[in-house]
Amino acid sequence: MYFFKWAHTNKMNKKNSLFIIFCLFFVFLVSAQKKNTHVFITAGQSNTDGRVSNKLLPEYIKKLAIDTVYFKDGAYKYCKISQNRNDGHFIPYFPKGRISEGFWTYDAVTYYLLEQVLQENFYVVKYVVGGTSIQYPNDTAKGRYWSANTEWLEKTVSFEKKGKSLLLSFTDAIDAAIDSTLSKLEGGYQIDAFLWHQGESDDRYAGKYYDNLKAVIAYVRNHLTEKTGKDYSKLPFVFGSIPESNRHYKPEIDAAMKRIANEDPNAYLIDMSAQELQKDRTHFNEKSAEYLGKKVYKTLDKILILNGSGFRVARYKDDKACAISFTFDDGLAEHYSLVAPAMEKLGFRGTFWVNGRTIADTTYQRGFARMTWSQMKKMADKGHEISSHGWAHRNVTKLSPEELHHELEHNDTVIFQNTGVFPRTFCYPGNAKNNETIAFAEKNRIGTRTLQFSVGGKSTRENLDRRLADLLGNKGWGVTMTHGITYGYDHFSDAGIFWEYLKKVKTLEDRIWVGTFREVAAYVKEQKAVTCDVAKTDKGFSVVPRLALDKNLFTEPLTAVIGRKGIKKVAVRQGKKKLKVRILQDKALFDFDPFGGKIDVEVINK
Repeated sequence: MYFFKWAHTNKMNKKNSLFIIFCLFFVFLVSAQKKNTHVFITAGQSNTDGRVSNKLLPEYIKKLAIDTVYFKDGAYKYCKISQNRNDGHFIPYFPKGRISEGFWTYDAVTYYLLEQVLQENFYVVKYVVGGTSIQYPNDTAKGRYWSANTEWLEKTVSFEKKGKSLLLSFTDAIDAAIDSTLSKLEGGYQIDAFLWHQGESDDRYAGKYYDNLKAVIAYVRNHLTEKTGKDYSKLPFVFGSIPESNRHYKPEIDAAMKRIANEDPNAYLIDMSAQELQKDRTHFNEKSAEYLGKKVYKTLDKILILNGSGFRVARYKDDKACAISFTFDDGLAEHYSLVAPAMEKLGFRGTFWVNGRTIADTTYQRGFARMTWSQMKKMADKGHEISSHGWAHRNVTKLSPEELHHELEHNDTVIFQNTGVFPRTFCYPGNAKNNETIAFAEKNRIGTRTLQFSVGGKSTRENLDRRLADLLGNKGWGVTMTHGITYGYDHFSDAGIFWEYLKKVKTLEDRIWVGTFREVAAYVKEQKAVTCDVAKTDKGFSVVPRLALDKNLFTEPLTAVIGRKGIKKVAVRQGKKKLKVRILQDKALFDFDPFGGKIDVEVINK
């Protein structure tokens, strides 16, 4: 309004007025197109703080030091950090421990690699304290805890305020950074990921680690959402496991970490099980710190698509928005006579969990007709998954190690002998499980069913529709659980509800991948674990996929996406094999073997 009054008062001619308006509009467009500044939050204990001498920094980081004797002083060009501060002040980053200068860990490598790609300022809010636990109380910790226990948090305050909560210290530090610095950045900011390494100090409370860490992740995501008004419920969580040589290593904590990564579509676990430690058998040496730093960067590259080529690995097959697996418990006869044929008509395949003893001995069938082995062989031949629900449907959390071994391994053998396909997944009878049994059950398997939603007696058309809407919105993997359709435990009051549900999913097939539990579990684990080295070439770019999983177990092809508009033609070869490419309006898709070596991509734009 002021501009127009000024123009009128000074009797500007129409042409000059239009020119100035155009300039102002241009400035508005340029400012509107400014990208959000990248922000990362990092937390944990000593292996996130740093216990490796700066004298052992990689040579490419040493070049940034101004102290060429101890390499304690220097500065990264673009990375700004607020470390263990509650004033929101950022300084140029250089590797430094919380208390003492001259120590580094994995994130020094991650930030360096981010600099090389971003070539612009980015910010890190970091809060770390060595020797600290999530579990409160914990008599082996230092009196400071990451616990997200609501009742305890209401009774304490942050460590800086003379309390015992590190989680409140962390969120206070984030809030101060937002208020003092990040909210004032031109173009705004976006918190891209939450980096974490911790768990060694929870070894005496390993059975609680799954719930505790899951609660911390949820607390941070919810806090950021409330603080910023943005939806951070899907904030990527990137973390590393604990090396098996660590004196605090516990299989239950390892299983808890894997379970979180399996269940949370936005949690990415980096396998550190075989990595080296210092003589104290607790802290990373320079090799493992650099290894984790590179892996964290590669994971961020995958999540944020930093390589500049538009290449990414689709979260689900064919770049579908989400996935669903239909699973059926207890091997009821109608699974063969009703369910499998109905699914096949729609082009779907299901997963059928069976107890071998129930099939072999009618005295254990409790009056419910069961499938025969010959029927299950026919189903397996058609692509359905016949897998293990335990030999005798026993609660695996109450079995001795010998009994647990028999319950799983004997059933696997019997299924293989009768269907010709060895089961590589497992469903817990009665859904009873704990970290210890999960760790045992997942050995040499693709996955086990730890999360599911029930469809059956209590299902209505309305709540199943809501489930589908939530699944699409969350971009997750839904695993259904039902027993009987027309009879048996929790069968439908109206079987038509289930048949209509299947047909509804079919109408959404362009957005939902329907796969067996084995197929989706394998794909999701491969997609999360694979990293790709992308390099420009004269005709396009090359991709070298790297995957450390067992290639004899994980055999699902992955879908690659080239996110570009106006693609006219794409030619892709992996080794000597020419790969089929599907060109859509704004992307091109092709499937590749994550163990198959280098991929050459030639792109021709319109």
